[in-house]
Formats: sequence, C-alpha cells, structure tokens
Amino acid sequence: MTRFRWPAAGRRPDTADAASPRRGWSLRRRLLLAVMGTSVGLWLTSLAIVVGVAWFATSDVFDDALEEGSRLVLQLAPQGEAAAGAFPGLRPGRGDALRLRMYYQLVAPDGRVLLRGEDTPATAFRPHAQREETATVRVEGEFWRVHVRPGPGGVTAQVAQPMEERLDLLEEMAENLAWPALALLALLGLLSWLLIRRLLRPLEDTALRIDAKSPHDLTPVQAPDPPRELQPILAALNALLARLAAALDGERRFTADAAHELRTPLAALRMRVQLIERELKLPDTHLRQLRADLDRCTALVEGLLALARLEPQAEPLAREAVDLEALLDGLDLQAQAPGVQVERALAVPRLRAAPALLASALRNLVDNAVRYGREGGRVRIESARLPQGGTRLAVRDDGTGVPPGQRARLGERFFRVLGTGQTGNGLGLSIVARIAALHGASLRFEDGLDGRGLSVVLDFPPD
Repeated sequence: MTRFRWPAAGRRPDTADAASPRRGWSLRRRLLLAVMGTSVGLWLTSLAIVVGVAWFATSDVFDDALEEGSRLVLQLAPQGEAAAGAFPGLRPGRGDALRLRMYYQLVAPDGRVLLRGEDTPATAFRPHAQREETATVRVEGEFWRVHVRPGPGGVTAQVAQPMEERLDLLEEMAENLAWPALALLALLGLLSWLLIRRLLRPLEDTALRIDAKSPHDLTPVQAPDPPRELQPILAALNALLARLAAALDGERRFTADAAHELRTPLAALRMRVQLIERELKLPDTHLRQLRADLDRCTALVEGLLALARLEPQAEPLAREAVDLEALLDGLDLQAQAPGVQVERALAVPRLRAAPALLASALRNLVDNAVRYGREGGRVRIESARLPQGGTRLAVRDDGTGVPPGQRARLGERFFRVLGTGQTGNGLGLSIVARIAALHGASLRFEDGLDGRGLSVVLDFPPD
C-alpha cells in the first residue's frame, strides 16, 4: 500500500526546504559598497588636495598683501607724527592719524611699539627683527601671520593678520566645496546602483531561467547574449543538465524495457501453473499461493512500467474536459470492488485532465480503498469546487485507515503500512502522486468516512 503527501501545486519542494537559514551575501551590495567606498575615499583625498592647494595659494596672496601693507605703513608713518631722521619724535601710541584698516605696528629697535593700528596688540609681533621676513607668531594668546619690513633708523613696520581669519576663509571654502561634492556623491551612488542593477540583469534573468527548469524540462538554459563572465557557468550547467537528462532517460528506458520484457515470462509462468494444476491435480494450497505470488509480480511489473511512462517528460500533458460520470462508468468500479458499496458525490461533473492518467489514478485509489477497507464497507468518490476556483477530487473509505504518524511517508515507492494483512507492492499511490504532480495538483491525506478510514484528496488548480 502506497500513500504519499505531495507538495502543493506550483510549489517546489526543494526550494524552501533546502534554503539555508542564512541569507547569502549580495554581489550587488558589495559592488555598490566598493564603488561608493572608493569614491568617498578619492573624494576626501581630492578635497584635501584642493583645500591644501587653496590654502597655499591664498596664503601667498595674503602674504603679498601683508608685504604691501608694510611698505604702505613705512610711507605713511612720518605723515602721522613729525619726526626728525628716523622718526626721533615718534611716541608710542595708536596710529589713528594713519587711518589704515589693518593690523600694523611700528616697532623701535629696542622692541617698543611706537605706533599700532586699532585692535592691534600692544606687544610687538617681532620685537627684535632686523631683516625683512614673513612668519607665524603667537602674541597675547593668538596666532598671527606677520610681515616685517625694516625702516630708517632700525624701526620696523610689522603688518599682521590673525590666522583665525585665514582659517575661517578656508573653512568657508571647504564648506562651499563640500555640499556640491556631497550632492555629486549622492548622485554617483544612485547612478552606480542603477548601473550595477542594470549590468547584473543578465544574472537575474539567467537565475529565473534556471529556476523555471523542472524534471520535465532538462533542456539547455538559453540566455540571450550572455556576458563572457557568465558563459563558462552556463556551459558547465548545460553540460550537467545534458548528463542528467541522459542518465534519467537511460533509467526510464531500462525500467520500461525490463518491465515490458518481464510481462511475457510472467504471463507464461502463470499459464504453466494453471496447466500443472489441471493436469496433475496437485493439492490446491501451494498452487494458489504460487498464483498469488505471480499476480503480485505481475502487478509490480505493471506498476514499474506505469511509473516509467510517467517519469518527467518535456512535452506538456494533452488535457481535455473529462466527464467524471462516464469515466467512472468505464472503469466498472463495482466489479473491481465486490462486496463494497461504491458511492458517488460528484458536485463538479467535469474535470480538465489527461483522461488516461486520471482513469489510472482513480483505479489505483479505489483499489487501495477496497483493498485496505473493511468487508462490506463503503467507498465514496467526491468532486467539489474549491473556493479559489480549482477542483477537489477525493476517494474516501471507512476502513482501518493509516496512523497520522505514517501518512507523511505515503507515496514513497515500495512503502507499505505493516499489519494490514493485504498483499501489495507499494507503488499504487506513487503512481497517483506522479499523476497529481503532472497535473500540478496537490495530494494530501485526511480521515475517512465517519471519522475513520482514510481519505485521499487531490486539489487540482484552476483551468
């Protein structure tokens, strides 16, 4: 006895079960991170280079301005305070008379500040400088960039600029550069994502084509204009599919040929047993058992031959609208089940299927229900419309049934429930399961009539 739980129509049994609990890493995500990481790194480097170049360029300009300012201070200082020779009458104090909007000092040789601009420190920037130079100094807790120009009598004109002003300018420049660059980076990220997704489209298309393959279709995977990097993978996969198709085809031919060749000697052997029984008039017990064994071998061969014919085929099934009443009448189920009441409850009179395969499935289901039911029991064949639009076909009995723990194995080849006291080869429901799979129908098992026995339920998808 063979009873099987087949996956629902359209569901690949190996897809969810074989999936790893971890999701694999994404090539698209890694490419995007690599591109964006490299771009950000290069952007930061280029920004640092631009800011550095801008810093040195602006520093040179500011230093030139300080140099010109020191020259201007030397020219205007005598007009601010009358002095003989090298500003001998010049007194320390602020240089309001110069009216210069800059940080400047006139520093005596001894380091005293003789004249300074507004907001300029009272401490000399370079107290004892005697030659022209430009330097960075710290005065009164603040850093200054100062240019020193010697004047007459050892007096030096020192013009400075706070480093904070230069840094503020540099910060403003960097900020003005950063926002457009960030916008360009965001645009680069979007374009990179779109381009990577588009460039990896052949991988996704090929994956869909591979996923569409099934035991019915082991033809080579055809990908239009695949990239060179994908071609070796496709070639290896197609070679594997070709080897697998050849192996399956060889197995089907072997099974079919062996089953076909065994039918003739088994039939001849049964005939010889009948002749021996007639002519020698031997005791009937052993011969009856021999006939039963031969019948079992014949049924096994017939089952193997049927499974070989039902193995995956590339051609689609030729379906038509089957009249269930006429099909059941043609099977002559009452003759197949003497002493058992066969009932029909066909709410859906027609089912779109392959007639020969549907007849084989019903014959096996009724044979199982009668064989493993109870003497004088009932077998009911039902059809009903499913809420989602498909059709349900069920064969129910009121026999001993199958324990729920063993129902998951129903349909495995050569699996039989022990303790039934019935002969069988364990291929009946394997054939039914294969026919259901070819039709895209789901196969499951429930309790039978009146809460006992077994129900075999096939849910066919909508036409």
